[in-house]
Amino acid sequence: MMNEETPMEMRNFGRTGLRISILGFGCGAVGGLMVRGAPADQERAIARALEAGVNYFDTAVQYGDGESEKNLGRALGKLKPERAIVGTKVRLPAADFGRIDEAIAKSLEGSLRRLGMERVDIFH
Repeated sequence: MMNEETPMEMRNFGRTGLRISILGFGCGAVGGLMVRGAPADQERAIARALEAGVNYFDTAVQYGDGESEKNLGRALGKLKPERAIVGTKVRLPAADFGRIDEAIAKSLEGSLRRLGMERVDIFH
């Protein structure tokens, strides 16, 4: 368990200026919490991670066909943390390979809409 004497270790994220906790909160479908879990359980888990010093949250449209992004956005909107770093991923359907730039823009717009955010910190 974390306490004030053992703060979460932070690292620089390349040359971005972001300081990211060495542990991130994965919102993938493997455990199922952020895809199929109850909203109260999702909020409790995210709140606990924030209390422990976690500031990086990893999600993707591929996790539960967007459910992870929706649930993370809802929970962060309710909890209103001082600073959460959110990373999500591009979805590139094979049919869009000829229009990569448009597909990336469309993927980002969809992720922002599901997250209920104007921007994300990391998009890859």
